[in-house]
Amino acid sequence: MFKGSVFAGDQAANLMTIVGTAIRNDLDVGAYLHDVLQRALDGETDWAGLAPHAWKADHPESIRTYRQDERRQSADRKRKRRARRRFGK
Repeated sequence: MFKGSVFAGDQAANLMTIVGTAIRNDLDVGAYLHDVLQRALDGETDWAGLAPHAWKADHPESIRTYRQDERRQSADRKRKRRARRRFGK
């Protein structure tokens, strides 16, 4: 369950949290991880600047716009289904 040890489980959970946050912010996960981990290894301590929402503003080329379109289309489909059920069509 913990990838070998409790410490490794903590590290895996931290990494999955970073990946999940990048996905929720529509970022290219590979580009985000590479940049953030490289900057952390270089000694940067401005953690607020490395947060996904702040990083997204500085790197607009890494925003996955197709995910925003997919979410919008999904919401439209859901609205149409609800309208059909409400009006019996």
